[in-house]
Amino acid sequence: MTQQEISKCKQKRLGECLCEARLISPEQLDIALNEQNLSGKRLGEILTIRGWVEQQTIEYFMKKVVLPEQLVAEKQLFDHQNNDNKESSSVVETRDFDSTQLLIIPLRKLVVNISPKKALQFLLLVILCLTLASLVGQFCLYFLPNFPFRNFFAAITNVDAEATLPAQYSASALLLCSILLLIIFHTKRVAGDAYVNYWRALSIIFLYLSCDEYLSLHERLSEPVQNALKTSGFFYFAWVIPGGIFVLIYLLVFLRFLAVLPAKTRRLFLIAGTVFVSGAIGTELVSGYYVELHGAGDMIYVMIATIEEFLEMVGVAIFIYALLSYISGSADTNIAFVKLPKTSYRNPD
Repeated sequence: MTQQEISKCKQKRLGECLCEARLISPEQLDIALNEQNLSGKRLGEILTIRGWVEQQTIEYFMKKVVLPEQLVAEKQLFDHQNNDNKESSSVVETRDFDSTQLLIIPLRKLVVNISPKKALQFLLLVILCLTLASLVGQFCLYFLPNFPFRNFFAAITNVDAEATLPAQYSASALLLCSILLLIIFHTKRVAGDAYVNYWRALSIIFLYLSCDEYLSLHERLSEPVQNALKTSGFFYFAWVIPGGIFVLIYLLVFLRFLAVLPAKTRRLFLIAGTVFVSGAIGTELVSGYYVELHGAGDMIYVMIATIEEFLEMVGVAIFIYALLSYISGSADTNIAFVKLPKTSYRNPD
């Protein structure tokens, strides 16, 4: 047994002992082991830094439980190898196994660990840069004389246009939401969760929103709805009527699902939805009223449209943070690629 294997075995046994003593939960152990795989730190050090276990407790378990049992296991392995050199290369010896027990090779996990807080900070920074770039581009377009690449810069950074950098970002962020929801749906389906179909429905909805952001599908509803209902004023952009109805139906259908979510996740979902809808529909109402009176050709309209898109992007960023937090904090939704063993071996003794 190599020194590295001995160290891993000690860490595993320490975690098992702490779980059996109910000093940490299995979920906390999984989080600590995932962090250990990434950072290379010792398990006891990680548990102490997170404040889950005192250092004195770690030292006690290592001295009184883990190390004595480790010495016994190593002695048994040494004796077994000396007694049967021919079979030692194909037989894995473990403590307290009899001749009828099946020896299973431990699973190996490749864990993708993303800090939800750092992801949110990064997304907010990107949103801020895109918003400021759009405002600068539109300001140059309205108030400064023509100069090289002025029109191109204003067009490519405009948050209120299609096929621009902000539009590409928004579509990608919504697509990321759909992918994260699909991951959760898959793990919930494997676990047999009763609310698994809600996760799948959310993934489909965000996939549609991603396509809509890229192609502006909802705006094509405005003219036929406006002609049919003769809308004006705040409902000048008439797509907000079917959009608002969809939001109400969505809330009614998902109320039960929201009620069973963890309190933090439910709160973040509601905050993200409120911010997003206040931009997509709330600010659009103001925008429609202003456009009918003054048109869309001045800086005031640009400011209204910028606020609308800013709120939408922030709402999606908060939702991504909520999903990442839910994944990292839920034992059955850890993002991991598991390599299963192809064969098992029986102890010939």
